[in-house]
Amino acid sequence: MKTHSILRLNEASVSSAEPYRLSIVIILFFIFRLDAYSQTTSTADTAITLITSILNDGTKIWGTLHEERVNEFIVFDFNLGEVRIAKNDVKSEERQKIETAVIIETINNSSYFGLITGVTAKTLIMKSTLIGTYEIQSNTISKITLSGSYINKRGGNWFSNPNATRYFFAPSAIPLKKREGYYQNAYVLANSVNIGLTDNITFGGGVVIPLLFYVTPKISYPVHKNLYLGAGILFTQSFITGFNLSAGIGYGLITVGNGEHNITLGSGYGYGKFDSSYKATPKPIVTVNGMTRIGKRLSLVTENWLIPRASYNVEHTTYDPNGMPYTEMVPVKKNFYTLAGSLGLRIMPGIKTSVDFSVVGIRTNPNENYIFLPYLDFVYKFN
Repeated sequence: MKTHSILRLNEASVSSAEPYRLSIVIILFFIFRLDAYSQTTSTADTAITLITSILNDGTKIWGTLHEERVNEFIVFDFNLGEVRIAKNDVKSEERQKIETAVIIETINNSSYFGLITGVTAKTLIMKSTLIGTYEIQSNTISKITLSGSYINKRGGNWFSNPNATRYFFAPSAIPLKKREGYYQNAYVLANSVNIGLTDNITFGGGVVIPLLFYVTPKISYPVHKNLYLGAGILFTQSFITGFNLSAGIGYGLITVGNGEHNITLGSGYGYGKFDSSYKATPKPIVTVNGMTRIGKRLSLVTENWLIPRASYNVEHTTYDPNGMPYTEMVPVKKNFYTLAGSLGLRIMPGIKTSVDFSVVGIRTNPNENYIFLPYLDFVYKFN
């Protein structure tokens, strides 16, 4: 009798390892894709900071930031060349980091597309797929615009991923820019909005009608080229009267890559309140997520949650006093992780819209079969 139970547990242990192996294979695929695209020309080797400064006497300085010191900074003004400006002489200023391809318009109505790879006092050094490396005289520049384009490994010009800061639900550490935002709808009933309050702080929230609402503030910073760190909170509360349910998680994130090819590791402790009692997760929740651009309008996306559990039920066969067999569920107290994994496609019809479709596999107990569910969402990016 006990032998049958042990066999069931062993079979469950072997079968439960298969999804984890598959997840490892998927993650390794994303890592190799990320490594293969590490030399892509979608971003410049060094970020250029465009600066517009209005001085106390009304003078307008427009150019690139060359050096910043305690009491002054040096600007390569597009008309004057190198200019030293005392910080207490500045009435107002705006700065913009340029890390992707730009369109530069000149005073003779010409326009040039490419990456800014270097700056001198009198020139911008540019690189494009068709022309190669060239220089533009700074005093001929009339306008610089972010192109919203991504240059793929083969040199093709694609629009950028419109939903680069999030996988299906979980976020990456890549931040939204100030005033950028998006609306997301999943399964019709789940609606959310996220907005960049600054270049590093994002605030969002949503509702799952008629069950619950949630808020998701996040802070994130680029710490190096293709390396981002972030932290945030997810808090949710039920709408249902008499069902006193709330839950949350505080988490940290590290993302390696860019908006087109990246992988993110996240971790944090969660809690849940059921009726009047609070319970914390016995171990941290872990997420391993990734995305890679595989076509002009197509990305491959994976999102995987490792959720800690403190117990599960095992089917046990025993016999009644008359010798008749019957089964019962016996609780087993043991800390373990259960996997909720997904793999799917992100379809990008245009520069502001995306549609995600994936298959999600969930298994709550080691001795149960996986349940596979479809996932579908729509995202519209604004500003």
